[in-house]
Amino acid sequence: MQAFHRFSVSLDVPGGIDVFEAVIASRNPSALRPQFAPRNPVIPMAVIALEISQSPAPPVRKVFNLPLTVGRGSSCDIQLAANNRAISRVHVELAEERGRTVVYNRASNLEATQFNGRPMGANERAELRQGDRITIFGTVLTLLEPARLGIMISRRSDLKPVGDYHLLPGAAVLATEQAGELAVETVSDLPAFDAAPLADKLALLFYYDGPEPTCALLSNPEGLPLLLDRGLVDQQALYLRAEDTLEIGTFRYEVVTIGEASIVCENPACQVLNGYDRGETCRMCGTRLFGATRLLRVRKI
Repeated sequence: MQAFHRFSVSLDVPGGIDVFEAVIASRNPSALRPQFAPRNPVIPMAVIALEISQSPAPPVRKVFNLPLTVGRGSSCDIQLAANNRAISRVHVELAEERGRTVVYNRASNLEATQFNGRPMGANERAELRQGDRITIFGTVLTLLEPARLGIMISRRSDLKPVGDYHLLPGAAVLATEQAGELAVETVSDLPAFDAAPLADKLALLFYYDGPEPTCALLSNPEGLPLLLDRGLVDQQALYLRAEDTLEIGTFRYEVVTIGEASIVCENPACQVLNGYDRGETCRMCGTRLFGATRLLRVRKI
């Protein structure tokens, strides 16, 4: 996050590995805007969010890069039952074409793939929209709204990164803290979520309330103050916007737009994220941003 001492940091997180790219910026005071010279240019990658239902297991919601392969082969991004010979090694492939997500039926077994309830022909292509379903025997893949926002977590003492977690509609990131230690997990079934066991911990839940990303303070046994962009928050739940900064306990939580660049404020007492097109001064403390030394962008690999 903000306190990078290297140009890139890789972290194992749910759904894959996230790479945080930090880039040196120009210090030319005559420049009206920062002049950035990336060492390793960041290439935006197409991503999709899927709900994977495989009865009797509960549905799982994850973010994937495109192209994406599904089948019983060990090299597939989503591997189905390896012992079911009716499933092809590469059964379907999802890809991006001209800004649209499409699915190709690669199954050798005719009518082994269903698209919104109808059989797909061999090598048939179909465009995917939010809510569309691909059924392969007992597995159902449902296309969700793309992951727009994520939660970046760092320790307040040194601002070292803990991880980056995507927020999916209907799913959540749960962060619980006890004795200065943080445990983070994803919650895919919000209606069945039970917060009762968390009564003795500091617990925050980030989720989508309809179209609105939301943070709920589930329990706070020590009565720690919850700060939103350096202001005290007294309600139990609040709606979030991109670049919001929350501080509670020994950790900081920041809302980021997936794939977009942010400038890290150079003021050691601030170091919040600012949008690349924010302007010349930090949105929080007013520090001039043309002196910023880091440009941050989150991507999936």
